[in-house]
Amino acid sequence: MRTKISRRKILATTGAAAIAQVARPAVAQQKPVKIGLMTVKTGGLAAGGVHLEEGISCFLKDKNFTLAGRKIELVVADTAGVPATAK
Repeated sequence: MRTKISRRKILATTGAAAIAQVARPAVAQQKPVKIGLMTVKTGGLAAGGVHLEEGISCFLKDKNFTLAGRKIELVVADTAGVPATAK
């Protein structure tokens, strides 16, 4: 049993495959995902904030700063325990 393949089918299939390859984003070109952590690092409650940051950093180091195939960048800010500073 022979099936007839037309030139249009070949062109359509080849074109669809080419578009699929071009439209696919390259993994190496993805920017890292920034995760923000606002915690108390100075003042009376600093011990808890420092331990929190160390725990998150340790977890990310264990995972090679990669989650779900994306690189992670941890951005840490000190609130000093003052709500006005956290804004």
